[in-house]
Amino acid sequence: MHSHASTWHDGGVAVVTTDGEIVALASERVGDRYKHQWNSGLAYRHLGEIDRYAGSFNGDHDYHIDNSTGLVASDHHFYHAASTFFGSGYDEAAVLVLDGQGELDGHLATTTIWHGTGSDLRLVEELNPSSGLFAAESIGHFYTAVGALAGIRELYAEGKTMALAAYGRPSPLLDLLRRYASTKADGTYSVAPRFVRAVLANTLGREFFGWESVTPEDQAVWDEFVAARGGPPGDARHAVTQADMDMAYAGQTILEEIVLGLAVRAGRLTGATRLCLAGGVALNCVANGRVARHAGFDQVFVVPAPGDDGQAIGKVLVEIKRLGLPVDTTMHTAYYGPEYPASMVGEALHAVRSRVRFSRLDQDALLAEVVDRLDRGEVIGWYRGRSELGPRALGHRSILADPRRPDMRDHVNSAIKDREWFRPLAPMVVQERVGEFFELDQPSPFMTFAVPVRPEQRAVIPAVTHVDGTARVQTVSREQDEVCHRLLCRFAERTGVPVLLNTSFNRRDEPLVETPADALMSFLAMPLDALVIEDHLVTKRATGDRG
Repeated sequence: MHSHASTWHDGGVAVVTTDGEIVALASERVGDRYKHQWNSGLAYRHLGEIDRYAGSFNGDHDYHIDNSTGLVASDHHFYHAASTFFGSGYDEAAVLVLDGQGELDGHLATTTIWHGTGSDLRLVEELNPSSGLFAAESIGHFYTAVGALAGIRELYAEGKTMALAAYGRPSPLLDLLRRYASTKADGTYSVAPRFVRAVLANTLGREFFGWESVTPEDQAVWDEFVAARGGPPGDARHAVTQADMDMAYAGQTILEEIVLGLAVRAGRLTGATRLCLAGGVALNCVANGRVARHAGFDQVFVVPAPGDDGQAIGKVLVEIKRLGLPVDTTMHTAYYGPEYPASMVGEALHAVRSRVRFSRLDQDALLAEVVDRLDRGEVIGWYRGRSELGPRALGHRSILADPRRPDMRDHVNSAIKDREWFRPLAPMVVQERVGEFFELDQPSPFMTFAVPVRPEQRAVIPAVTHVDGTARVQTVSREQDEVCHRLLCRFAERTGVPVLLNTSFNRRDEPLVETPADALMSFLAMPLDALVIEDHLVTKRATGDRG
């Protein structure tokens, strides 16, 4: 058994067991369930307490590193690159790693281009490295600063900036921002460090890390943007202005231009016809979609955990390749979480039996019941099998609903998940019919590309069509997930639409549910209509119903 841990923020553990099974788990999913938890020990201990994996730890190849007291340096960008190239199954590819910052050979890297061939990864080029403790010249920190200027007053909330950008429009803010960040004709880019420093010193840096005031010269940059906005940013969790939308639009536009330029450059430097993406910036599915359509590659792969929660599995894949172990590293699915015994489901149901009713159904009956409920507008929690690697719910820890209902997005965002109105919800679609509904010509099993919804279908699936006419698509093949594929086909038989709304199964400010007990606690706390937990259908007892 070989065990490795993430040692930067978003901790986690990955192992390859003695029988060749790869298991990976983010620390945020267990313990105190704190989002972006960096202590990898929580995931390590959780796996060690499951009988199936307990005997695999504490051997000669247990390389777990205790990072409970802080971040531990490692070859951060190399492991990002390894996670996506070795996970892609490609025999050759250009690899582009983009993030805020991460250690590489003793300094902070921000952007790296690699060439992967077989079991080898070679660094081709590093752009915009930093010699200090904070890489203010990085694309990742640039986009975080843009979000703060758009009223996103949270850490690790760049997805909200991306969602808000679709409501924006070209404005003088875009012209102003181009003075501080831009792509170049050769695919390189520039980010003015004083822009990032000025914005973060007046927002997130001050609020979360106690940053001191910047120099008067840098402060003038902040003042310039406040004036261009017509006032300082507020908090998008409470109110959103057109200036917030336009600021997000400006940052997203420039980010896409930079990422596309870098992708084209990676292809030119390596001569590869396939591209792999990783690093936190690769969570920007809108930019990924633009790369897939316009960078000139035959195929583009984005690892399901491009952020730091994918570091541990990157280390395990490197170890597998280094030792020549007979383990398939290709990520055919993202279902790398631990397998829980059926007894855990029974115990979790028994613990809440006074509050729920449940019945065990065969698969045909279960799917028929779920389709009936979805067709009449119910919202269903869906918990099956091993959990997903990465932040996206991909049909094992999901909330499902009917995408045909125009009011369903607002209902799920406000009543079910208690989150911002401007955030889109994603579709899952049977892979063989994806082209009927979306402008997509390759599988997208990990929900890593935003692509246009075909114009004639936008009124058919309005709940999963964003305001700009795009959707963050998950394709589902029979080989990837037979049960979800059957559910989609059954829904299509009933409605003619092989698409379901799919969003993450979690409460506000919590990570995805992990264990059966997590699923039941969230179900009871949320206004969901029913829960599927493995082969059980669960509903809530009415007040006063003691069974």
